[in-house]
This record gives sequence, structure tokens and C-alpha cells, in this order.
Amino acid sequence: MTQSNRKNKKPRIFDLEDQALNIKEEPNLNAQLADEEELKSSKSKPIDTSPETRAGKTVNSKFLSWGLLLFSSILGLFTLWLTTTLITSIEQLYERPDIIGWLAISLTALLVLSLIVIIVKEIVSLSKLKKLGSLKTAGRQIHQDNQLKPAKKYSRQIKTLYEFTPKREWLLKSLKDQEQEIMDGRELIELIDTEIGAPLDKEAQKVISETAKKVSVITAVAPGPFIDMAAVTLLNLNMIRKIATIYGVRPGLWGLTRLGRNILAHLALSGGLAMTSDLLQPLIGSSIAAKLSKKLGEGMINGALTIRIGISAQEITRPIPYTVAKKTSFAKIVSTSLTNSSKS
Repeated sequence: MTQSNRKNKKPRIFDLEDQALNIKEEPNLNAQLADEEELKSSKSKPIDTSPETRAGKTVNSKFLSWGLLLFSSILGLFTLWLTTTLITSIEQLYERPDIIGWLAISLTALLVLSLIVIIVKEIVSLSKLKKLGSLKTAGRQIHQDNQLKPAKKYSRQIKTLYEFTPKREWLLKSLKDQEQEIMDGRELIELIDTEIGAPLDKEAQKVISETAKKVSVITAVAPGPFIDMAAVTLLNLNMIRKIATIYGVRPGLWGLTRLGRNILAHLALSGGLAMTSDLLQPLIGSSIAAKLSKKLGEGMINGALTIRIGISAQEITRPIPYTVAKKTSFAKIVSTSLTNSSKS
């Protein structure tokens, strides 16, 4: 380019976002050098293919496989010996003509009979637990729709549920005496809640309060964490069983397991476990909590958690929806059971 051409050119303005411009970026030499050095080092790194290394890996794999086979063989032989011994002993008992043989047959019959009874009771308890939930849903819907005929049907179902339950005759008698005068569906549901639901709530609240006291005391005096955990678990399971029995069903092992799973799900959805420690602090009082020992404080926390579990069990197993009766107050039970026990 000549000097005259350079002088004739004027300054120009470029737009950096113009796609017509073709700006070539210079390659990053440092990055290329680093990649080349890494590639050379990886190629120059020696691979350990010595016979000793390969032999060590082979020996370890063979040792693990043969050791596992040895252990499995021993376990299988022991299981076979134990099974054969039991079968032989049972056959010898059945073949004996004396009283021992008849005793073995009688015990086997009792075993089969008890197993059948337990299975039947578990099925019945599971069906009753399912029925409690459906009754609560139906009662809530009837109360919203305000229909008299479904309300009377619901009243008959509640009376059938508690008809053969001991110490419930006076509740049913009070309901029968008053429901004849009612001509409104919503009012009948409220009467059932007042005459049957509220008295049952008081019994359940008493069970919750007593269990919370026991849990707090046992936690405070338990010598070890495992004993503490086992005792608290058993007390909570017993409390759940008692509350379910109050509301019309006595759960068995599977029923109690299902009920416990529903209670945990209810606590997780309602946030009951997270709210317990926040609500417990102002109820106890910071000055009192500061003077408490560590074990006594843990006992009160476990007692509060027990109250949460009891209230959840009460809401799940209660077959009557809350309409007039008030729900169980967590703060009230804590103040009447835990704080009074800690002061005493």
C-alpha cells in the first residue's frame, strides 16, 4: 500500500455486534503448551505390568472367592443339620404312642389355632382402622352438606362401633335420648361430637398426659441412652395402642405398625416435631430451663415429643370430625403435665 493511498483513507466507525465483521481470535499458546505437556507426561508414565502385581491381584481374588465359598458351605451344612434335627425330633414325638406324643399333637394344634386367631385379629384391626378414617371423612362431608338422612346413617354406624365396647353404654344412651328431637343433619353431627367425641377426647388426653410424665421421668433417671430409647419407644407404642382402643379399635402388631407409620407421616406434614422445641421454651420459661439439669431437660423434650405423637394418634383414630368440641391443646397438656412434674 502506497503512502498516497494511506493519506486518502478516512477514519471509519465499526459496530462490534456487526456479524459481517470477521474477527479472528489468536490462539491461546499457554493453553496449548499445557495440554501438550500433560499429554507427554501421560504417555511417558509407566504402567505397572510386573508379574508380582498381577500375581497379587489374582491371589486376592482367588482367596476371596474360595473364602466366600467356604463360609457359604459351612452355613448351608449347619442350616441343613438344624432343619433335619428338628424334623426328626418332631417325627419321633408324633410316632410315640404315650402321653408325650399326644402332648406334641395337642401343642401343634394350639400353635395352628393361635396363629389363625392372630391372623384373623390382625385383619379385623386393619379393617377397623380403615373404617375409622372413612367414618371421619363421611361425617365431615355430612356436616357440610347438612343432610338429615345420611346423618342418621352415620349415627347408626357410630353406635354400632361402640355398642360392644365396655364402659360406653352411658354415652350411647345419652345420644339416643337426644337424637330423636333433632331434625337437622349438621346439628346431629354436632351432637355426636359433643356426646361421644368430647368424652373420648378427655380419656385420650389423660393417657397422653400420664405417658408424657412417665417418659420425662424415665429419660431423666435412665442410666444409658439405649435403655432410655427402648423404654420411650415401648411407652409410646403402648400409648398409641390405648388411644386407638379408646376410639374403637385395638390394633395388633401389623395394625400398630401401620398406625405408627401414619402418625409419623402426619407429624411430618404438620411440622409437629419441628414446632415442639420452639413451643416448649416459652412454656417452660427460660429462667427455669437454665436451672434444669441436662438429663431433666432431655426428659422434658422427650415428654413433649410424646405429647405430639399422642395428639397425632388421637386425630388419626378419632372417627368423629371436630365440629363443636375443641381439639387437644399441646400447650395445655405440656403446662399441666411436664411443667408441674418438673416443679414437683
